[in-house]
Amino acid sequence: MKPTIGFVGAGNMGQAIIRGMLARKVYSPSQICVYDVLKSKARGVARALRVHALEHPKELVQKADILLLAVKPQNLSQTASALAPYFMVPPQLISILAGVPIRAIKKRLGQKAAVVRAMPNLAATVGQSCTAITGDKRLLSEARTIFETCGIVLELPEEKFHAVTALSGSGPAYYFFLMELAMIEAKKYGFSPKEARRLAVQTAKGAALLAQSAQENPEELRKQVTSKGGTTEAALQVLFKRKFPQIFSMAIDAAVQRGKQLEKAV
Repeated sequence: MKPTIGFVGAGNMGQAIIRGMLARKVYSPSQICVYDVLKSKARGVARALRVHALEHPKELVQKADILLLAVKPQNLSQTASALAPYFMVPPQLISILAGVPIRAIKKRLGQKAAVVRAMPNLAATVGQSCTAITGDKRLLSEARTIFETCGIVLELPEEKFHAVTALSGSGPAYYFFLMELAMIEAKKYGFSPKEARRLAVQTAKGAALLAQSAQENPEELRKQVTSKGGTTEAALQVLFKRKFPQIFSMAIDAAVQRGKQLEKAV
């Protein structure tokens, strides 16, 4: 029998994971409960997804076999203070808190706690997340089961988590931004908002599916699309001349550094 998973936090990411879990039907709504300091938010998620909303952290600790921490990193101390008094045995914890290492979770919620750190992304909503996991071997198997309902899972050492957060956890935003820019350009050339959206989203979807199914790597696929003297080459020449690769590298570095700052703050 599957354990009961208790979500601490009912924000976008927590909801995305729940939706993924339910869509694959590996977990039933009766096996998922949600607690949030904003009780109305937990109740709203419960109504929408038919899971249980709990009013008090004590109820959550008593009901859930595994707690999935889905709060903002800066709220860890507040969350730990609310939960810790009710642990009768060392808890089983899965954390998706960006920038928060396992040692920080254990420091606040018990050195004997079984802890897995995970970094999914918002594509969990449609079962297409890429989630990195690491941590206690007693809990890794269940964590893998949870996150495989939301997409693919990679088991990685914790020292890579700042980078995986920057590249994959934050990654959907970069692709959304590129689609956003493509839509702006389409509208500039007279396309309706609906037409601009279809062009941008379907092109991104097609490129992603092609990259997934092809034997070639993305660089090789890019070169296949880029005919000598053609329109694609003209566009890419501007991107390279304006140092787009360096700009993107700087952006990832900034995300990595922010993760390290969050780690120091907890």
